[in-house]
Amino acid sequence: VDTPTRPTLADGLAVPKVGGNSFQVAKDLIDDVVQVHEWQTAIAMLRLVEAEKMVIEGGGAVGLAAILPGGPLHERLKGKRVVLPLCGGNIDTTVLGRVIDRGMAADGRLAKINVTISDRPGGVADLAVLLKDLGVSIRDIYHERAWVTQAIDLVKLRCVVETTGQQHLESVVSALVDCYGAEFVQRVSE
Repeated sequence: VDTPTRPTLADGLAVPKVGGNSFQVAKDLIDDVVQVHEWQTAIAMLRLVEAEKMVIEGGGAVGLAAILPGGPLHERLKGKRVVLPLCGGNIDTTVLGRVIDRGMAADGRLAKINVTISDRPGGVADLAVLLKDLGVSIRDIYHERAWVTQAIDLVKLRCVVETTGQQHLESVVSALVDCYGAEFVQRVSE
């Protein structure tokens, strides 16, 4: 059966048709097939880099993606001994950097936040101090003045920030909403 393919982190698995020999070998050995999201694959690859110091391409990491929390097999296999083949390190270094960023974003450790602040001296500094006090690193910041529809003395900041995880991100968002009415938080998994 031919199926359409699309770009994916697991490009080694994205084939339009399973080969005849592969199908004959595998057909009686497969009990179940599950799908994982791109963000789950990115988290699995990130976990392997961070915890195991292993660079595994997307197709080799999908098994781990399936059993990590949030994966389709997590509850079924929780508490059981599981062996996962981890294979394939054929990944370009620039792609690996993007995978790490996507994994961090899916993990709640990297987020994009829009905040409207005072455009007077000290406005950005006040936000930076608040973020420092919250234990956040600012990775990127962009000032947008021309398209702000509020008062002329306001500026919209688009910030990419690093947190320690999902709980930390939620507390950061809460503080930013309280102080500035943060407008938008984007995570990869959304």
